[in-house]
Amino acid sequence: MNRLARGGALNLVGAVSAGVLGLALVVIVARVYSPQVAGAFFAATSLFIILSAVSGLGSDAGLVRWLPRHLALGDPAAARRTVPIALIPVLAVAGVSAVALAAAAPWAAALIDSGHAVELTAMLRVLAVFLPIAALHDGLLAATRGHATMRPTVLIERIFRQAAQVTGVAIAPLVSDRPAALALAWALPYLPGTIAAAVWYRRLAVRSIRHAAPAAPTDAEAAPEPADRGPIREFWSYTAPRAVAQIFQTALQRADIVLIAALGSARDAAVYTAATRFIVVGQLGTQAIQQVLQPAVSRLLTLSDHAAAGRVFAVSTVWTVALTWPVHLAVATAAPAYLTFFGGDYPQSGQAATVILALTMLLATASGPVDVMLLMAGRSGLSLVNNAAALAVNLTLNLLLIPHHGVVGAAIAWAAALVTRNLLPLVQVRRVLGMSPMSAGLLWAAGSAVLSFAVLPLLARAGLGTGLGAVCVGLVPGAVLYAVLLWVARHRLSLTAFGSLLPGRAVAIPSATSDAVPKRSLHVHGS
Repeated sequence: MNRLARGGALNLVGAVSAGVLGLALVVIVARVYSPQVAGAFFAATSLFIILSAVSGLGSDAGLVRWLPRHLALGDPAAARRTVPIALIPVLAVAGVSAVALAAAAPWAAALIDSGHAVELTAMLRVLAVFLPIAALHDGLLAATRGHATMRPTVLIERIFRQAAQVTGVAIAPLVSDRPAALALAWALPYLPGTIAAAVWYRRLAVRSIRHAAPAAPTDAEAAPEPADRGPIREFWSYTAPRAVAQIFQTALQRADIVLIAALGSARDAAVYTAATRFIVVGQLGTQAIQQVLQPAVSRLLTLSDHAAAGRVFAVSTVWTVALTWPVHLAVATAAPAYLTFFGGDYPQSGQAATVILALTMLLATASGPVDVMLLMAGRSGLSLVNNAAALAVNLTLNLLLIPHHGVVGAAIAWAAALVTRNLLPLVQVRRVLGMSPMSAGLLWAAGSAVLSFAVLPLLARAGLGTGLGAVCVGLVPGAVLYAVLLWVARHRLSLTAFGSLLPGRAVAIPSATSDAVPKRSLHVHGS
């Protein structure tokens, strides 16, 4: 847990940085450009991210599962061979996708926003050039995470790329008023990021081989993979379902923006992007924990230490709720003030969508990293089914609701999809792995967040209105109360693990009497 706390804290720094910078990027685009141009840009970059996910073929999940597995079994050479097995098909598919996007850009632009088809075509063709680079960028960073280090992802992806994109988008209007310049400023940071990721991965791979030490499995259940299956087949038999699932997952997050632009207007797409940007901020916090969780759970399950894996699952859920619920509750209670940052037209049009999705995210985060647990247990097929079901719900409701209800209809569709995507794997993790995110620590974290970031802000709003001053009156004392409540229950929430971040501190693992996780998860393997 101390190791997870250290990695999670570093990743959290990157998540906070990326969240702030990502929000700043949306604010800059929304304020500098007209809602029509801003909406076209958001739709174009959403399509780029969807195609990048298609090109990635789920290789990031495959790398994060298989590299720790090979390293845990004392075979760093196999880990090194796995990386080209993953990335060569990714680059091939990314190249084909780039050519297809460049060729189909006029048709896609007319479909998304016929009023700005020329500008949108130019943006899409600029973005197409960077598709292979972005796919390689993401794959190399996944390989570094497979070596159980978060620093490359934090420094390159969370901080450098996001800061460079914000800087480029801010400078682009001063250099050129053409929308293509905006797209170039957003995509260009992928190039130096990819070079840095390649150098960093090579150092990690060389170090792992130099310091390799055999690590035998602890029992018969942890036997190495069958020898009759080649490494390519072995990797892609697991990763192929994840490839499709990741496409569905990315489409679930981004397709609604494209659909709103196509079925509604580019202005509606801009409003919806602003209204839902807080979800990306919250998801960055969730990912900060999950990216540390993945290699740890993969290693524990490889060594058949299911009890420790269950403990990590339960505690990571507590940390996720403690980190993200304040964001979602604060946005829900202060939606008018939040939307004011994007411009005067946004609060009235986007408030309902913001509240709907903020409340939905409470359920989504309280279910814990259930998809990660399925993936690291090798159940990529179940993950595919879950993401397919969620995407089907999302697309169906979007097509039915957007023409009549616009932004609110899209929010309802996404909310229903999020519920589907989290409840299905929650049941599966319970039945397949025998693990549950429920614990006394989870109830304490959730209750503390509701009291501090919902009850107090709503009382302030009832008495003082919805202005920024009223928001501060509610949130500032709420934040202080929340810190006190977390400190009081620091052992129950396993927050003492973060004491290992202090110089010279060695923090013991909470004993089996702790109620942060269910009793079944506290068994120490071999005792």
